[in-house]
Amino acid sequence: MKQLKWSGWFDLQTLNFEIIPPKPGVYEIRCAINGKPQPINRANGIDKSGLLYIGQSHNLKRRIKGFWQHINEGKQRHTAARTYQTYSFEQKFPPEHLQIRWTQLSKEETGHIESQLLDSYANKFLDKPPLNISIKRTKIPFYVYGAYSDR
Repeated sequence: MKQLKWSGWFDLQTLNFEIIPPKPGVYEIRCAINGKPQPINRANGIDKSGLLYIGQSHNLKRRIKGFWQHINEGKQRHTAARTYQTYSFEQKFPPEHLQIRWTQLSKEETGHIESQLLDSYANKFLDKPPLNISIKRTKIPFYVYGAYSDR
């Protein structure tokens, strides 16, 4: 795999989004307390890096800011943020402990590098990072006032 030049890790809660390039690239989100990654039990061992998500974007600044806005304000649509909220990840991984880093790439490289990072993670832990779980929206009937409804 290509040698990547990652930014440092930044706390999402205090991040100045202006420092993120509005360029293509790959990013990672982890849980860390006082800069120390929090281990996560996986199917094949413990992820000592605390990695929660591996993503890519053609505009890192917009995508990373969108993730943060979604989990705090529900304003943006971001699949990892939807998973974070749907499964109440904030109970185990509070927003104030989320950190992010990124690497800028060419538009053509982003999907390929993201796939390589996800494959490497899955080969090591036999699992994806927790927020890389895809949630499909479905119409699920629910019970209301004595009758079923599909909303």
